[in-house]
Amino acid sequence: MTAAYEVDRSRIARDTPDDFELMSSIAAGDAQAPKALYDRHAGLVFTVCLRIVRDRSEAEDLLTEIFFELWQKRDRYNAMRGSPLSYLITLSRSRAIDRKRRKRPIIDGSIETLNAPSAGPTPAEATEAGERGTMINRCFDRLDAPQRQAIESAFYDGLSHSEVATKLSRPLGTIKTQIRTGLLRLRECLGRFFDSSDVANVRNSSGAT
Repeated sequence: MTAAYEVDRSRIARDTPDDFELMSSIAAGDAQAPKALYDRHAGLVFTVCLRIVRDRSEAEDLLTEIFFELWQKRDRYNAMRGSPLSYLITLSRSRAIDRKRRKRPIIDGSIETLNAPSAGPTPAEATEAGERGTMINRCFDRLDAPQRQAIESAFYDGLSHSEVATKLSRPLGTIKTQIRTGLLRLRECLGRFFDSSDVANVRNSSGAT
C-alpha cells in the first residue's frame, strides 16, 4: 500500500461527516443526510433484518422502511442515549421482529423518496458495510451452540429470558449465563467494528427476565 494512497484515505476521512454529524443534519432537515447514512450502514441493517425475517424480499422492504422512518421521525434520536449505529441496530431489530410477528406488508408508496438516484457509497464505505455484515455472521457462528441459540432467540425472536428458557427447555439461570457469556464473546469478536456502546446495545436489546 503506497503512502499516497494512505494520504488520500486520510483526506477522504476528514472530509466525510461522521454518523453523529449526519444525524444532526437529518434532524435539521437535510434530505441528503439519510442517503449518506444509508450508503454507510445499509449492509449492516439488511443483515440484521435478514437474520430475523429470513426472507430477502422482506428484508429489502424493511431496509427501506427503516431509513424512511429515520427521516420521518428524525426528532426521536438522542445522542446522549447512544451512537447512531446503536440506534439503527435497535430500530432494525424492532421493526424486523414486528414484521416477523405480523407477516403483513407495511410499506407504502411514500417511501419512494428514498429511491431517488444518489451518488452511492464510496468503495471504502461499501466494503466496510459488507465486512460488518460478514463479521456479525462469523462472530455468531463462533459461539457455542447453546449460547448462539439463546442469544438468537432473545435478540432475533424478541423473547424474554424466561421465554427463551421455556422455548429451549433449559433452566432460567442457565439461559441467563449463556446469554451473558455469549454476549461477552460477541463484544470481544465485534470490537473491531463496533464501539462499546454499540455492542452493549445488543445486550440491552436481548430481552428482560
